[in-house]
Amino acid sequence: MPICDQCGHPWSRKDVWKKLSIQARGTCPACGKMQYVTASSRKRGSKYMMIVFLILIAQAVFDIPLWGSIAMLFALFFILMIFVIPNVYKLTSEQEPLY
Repeated sequence: MPICDQCGHPWSRKDVWKKLSIQARGTCPACGKMQYVTASSRKRGSKYMMIVFLILIAQAVFDIPLWGSIAMLFALFFILMIFVIPNVYKLTSEQEPLY
């Protein structure tokens, strides 16, 4: 789980999902300081999202019905957002450029 760079407070999955999932930044629930997801964590998280493209390619190659690929995408998104991404994210006090 991510830990605040300022106060050392561990973030809960709920806080990660609510505050970090869209903007890759959020205020610490304990100290209120702005925290940013590190560039290396964002790159690592984007590698997991490449699986989405593999599902779309599999749909085209193996002629999987559209509803089947949509169901797989929703299941994958749920697993990534709830279980994987919170464990991948690391926090820093300063926003880092991606490249």
